[in-house]
Amino acid sequence: MKTVLILCGGRSDEHEISLISAKGILDALDRKTYSPLLVGISKKGVWHLEQENSFFTGEFRADKIKLNESVPTVTIAPFSNNNRQGTLLCEGKTYTFDVVFPILHGRFGEDGTLQGMLDMIGVPYVGSNCGSSWLCMDKVLTKTLCLRAGIATAKFTWVTSVDELPKVQSELSQLKYPLFVKPPRQGSSVGVSKVNSPSELKKAVETALKHDSKALIEEGIKGREIECAVLGNHGKAVVATPGEIIPSKKIGWYSYEAKYLLTDGAETKVPTDLDSKTTEAIKAFALRAYDCLECSGMARVDLFLEENTHNIYLNEINTIPGFTPISMYPKMWQASGMSYSDLISELLKLAQSL
Repeated sequence: MKTVLILCGGRSDEHEISLISAKGILDALDRKTYSPLLVGISKKGVWHLEQENSFFTGEFRADKIKLNESVPTVTIAPFSNNNRQGTLLCEGKTYTFDVVFPILHGRFGEDGTLQGMLDMIGVPYVGSNCGSSWLCMDKVLTKTLCLRAGIATAKFTWVTSVDELPKVQSELSQLKYPLFVKPPRQGSSVGVSKVNSPSELKKAVETALKHDSKALIEEGIKGREIECAVLGNHGKAVVATPGEIIPSKKIGWYSYEAKYLLTDGAETKVPTDLDSKTTEAIKAFALRAYDCLECSGMARVDLFLEENTHNIYLNEINTIPGFTPISMYPKMWQASGMSYSDLISELLKLAQSL
C-alpha cells in the first residue's frame, strides 16, 4: 500500500474551496491501494498534520468552513530517499509518503511554487509541473502564448495600476462592452468585475488590484460557457464529455457568489446539448490549449462558444480545478464513464508514471 500526501487549505483566497475538495478526495480514495496522510495549510502558511475526521470546523460551505489549526504543526524534509519517498517531520516522529495530491487552488498551490518545491525534493505529484502551472495560473501569459499558437481568445489588455489606463487607451478602444476585469492569477472569480461602461472601469481595476499586482481587462464573449475536463500527461491526454455553465438570469455571469454561495446562482449541465461536430471541435480545441501549455495530469479548460458565429474562444486553463464530487471536472468524467474514485486513482497513477 502506498501513502498519498493530500495537501489542502493554503494561503490563497480559495482556501475554503480547497478544504471542501480535500474532503471529497478523502471520502473517495481507494483505501485498498492508498493510505492518506493529510496536511492542512493555514492562511498564514503553517502546515498542520490533520486527522481526517476533524480537519475542518464550521459548516460545510465555502463561507463557513475553517481549517482546524489546533493540531500539531509539521515540516517537510528538503530531500527524498532513494525510493522517491518524501518525509514529514512532526513532534519527533517521521512520516513517509509516496505521492502528493496537492488540492490547493490558487496562489502558492496552483501557481507552480509548490510544484517547484516538490520537484526539488524529488517526489511525484498530481498535476502539471512548475512551469506549466505558472503559465496557466497567469491568464495574461496563457492568453498571450495561446494566441501565438493560433488558439483564439477574447481581445484583452492589462495594467498594473489605474494610472496606466490612459496608456492602454488605444487597446481599450478596440474592446466592446461589456468587459470583464480580473486579477489574472486568481481563481473562482475572486476579484472579478463585469464592466458595462467606461465609467465603471477604474473601480473594477482597483478591485482586481486588491488581489493581484496586475489587472486583466478583456472583452466579454456573448455565448455559451463550455468546460472541458482533460486527463493525461503531455502528448497523451484525452478529453471528457464537455459540460456547460448556465448562470442564472439574476446574476448574469459566473461570479464567486454564483459558484459557491447561492443555491440558484447557476445551472451546471453535464453533458451539454451540443451536436457531435461542435463537440469534437471543442474537445480538439481544449486539447490544443492543454498541449500548448504542456500540461500534465489534469486540467479543466474553460471555453466560450460564441452565440452567432459558433467560434470557440479560450477563457482559461485550471490545472487544479475544483474537485468536490459535484464539481464540474469529476462530473464530466462521470458522464464519460469514469467514477469519482477511479478518477482519483488514475490521477495518482499518472503522477507516479512521470
